[in-house]
Amino acid sequence: MKNRRIYTLIIALILYMLLSTTAYANSSWHWLTKTPFDILPYAAVLTLLIEYVTIKKLNSIIHPFRLLLIICLANMASFLLPYATLLMPSDVGYTFEMSIKHLPIYIVGFGYLFLTLAAEVPIVYISLRNIVTNRKKLLISIITVNVVTTIMVAAIERIFCRGSW
Repeated sequence: MKNRRIYTLIIALILYMLLSTTAYANSSWHWLTKTPFDILPYAAVLTLLIEYVTIKKLNSIIHPFRLLLIICLANMASFLLPYATLLMPSDVGYTFEMSIKHLPIYIVGFGYLFLTLAAEVPIVYISLRNIVTNRKKLLISIITVNVVTTIMVAAIERIFCRGSW
């Protein structure tokens, strides 16, 4: 019984050291460089270009305007979806602009990848499945290009956006 209490105490101390975070009182986050929101237009254009070229070439799509329109709509949904959570009022009273400028939030991460796949894959796949010869190849190319572009945008965000408490 005594050993069990000691083990519990040791595990609790280890977890406390591993999972605790430092809180900085009377300080606020500020971006030293650009905010992730500032690079969004550039990331969106680059993503659109890569997705358009990749899906068009891999699937031999001969309807370029239709493909461009579908990819633009799907990307608009996936780029704006993460910002929808920032539009809701926060507990501390931050507005949308304050959230963007004063919170250490990188927009692109694993959650963003999930939202991107949930938004873009159905839109692009359902819209294009009838004009391609290989639906499986279309699905795989949509998923792959979205994973690659999401990782690319996450890297760009972390390289070009620096902040400090």
